[in-house]
Amino acid sequence: MYNNILISVVVFNKSIADIPIIFELLSSDINVELIIYDNSTDPIIAESNNLNHKHLMYYHDENNSGVSQAYNHSFEYALSSNKSAVLILDQDTYFLLSNLDDYINAFNEYGDTFIYAPIVCDKNKSKIYSPATLKNFIGHCSHYKKFNLPKLQDINGISVINSGLFIPVTIFEKVGGYNPNIKLDFSDVYFIEKYKEGNRNLVLVDVELNHSLSGDEGMNRVAELSRFKFYCEGAAELAISLHKSTLWSVIRRMLRLNIKYLSFMPISIFFNYYVLRKKT
Repeated sequence: MYNNILISVVVFNKSIADIPIIFELLSSDINVELIIYDNSTDPIIAESNNLNHKHLMYYHDENNSGVSQAYNHSFEYALSSNKSAVLILDQDTYFLLSNLDDYINAFNEYGDTFIYAPIVCDKNKSKIYSPATLKNFIGHCSHYKKFNLPKLQDINGISVINSGLFIPVTIFEKVGGYNPNIKLDFSDVYFIEKYKEGNRNLVLVDVELNHSLSGDEGMNRVAELSRFKFYCEGAAELAISLHKSTLWSVIRRMLRLNIKYLSFMPISIFFNYYVLRKKT
């Protein structure tokens, strides 16, 4: 079954040494292919000559087309090589290849009509980021200790993040792929909302992945304001694509950044990257 799975990792300005899954693969005899989609300006593959591995593929996108384009590229390869499913991982996610067995067992039980998702939590195991309640396109975490793991998760009012998703290629085709105009934030929301049009449940796999969200690391004005641009662009495109309002989600984030950094810059970003984008 391993050879029917493709693992996709999107990287950006990251050293090879800081991408754990690569060395997991290189030191493993598991017969699974991994594709690295590099959105960095300079290709990271040049850092090392030790990546000549039959199961490791590399693609450099100097234009930084975004995660949606990267995922679509991975699924195109999966379709052309008759893969059954693609496992999406964040560049910072530490994923043990042995966890693939949990996905495979669930896939064998439920088949190719569901998306499979892990439990994504913070490193202190106090909050669960995914699955999360979604209201007005704002995700709300749940308490780790209060979360009960259902096998089949009703996703009415629920969403999941990209990292750790195990998506059958048949589902990808039915959904129509990721929206390439959503480069980062809301790429997962778009895909799951389209998935909901044909399926009201997904399968939760008993796998935990650690993750951090933008803003969780403390004060980083430059990074958060830069990320807010992607947030605004993604929210605008999501509203256009789904014909739904994302305004409150963006205003809420803008106000939080205004207060956090005592700056009016988020208002300018909101106008230029959300309001004007929706008008074009």
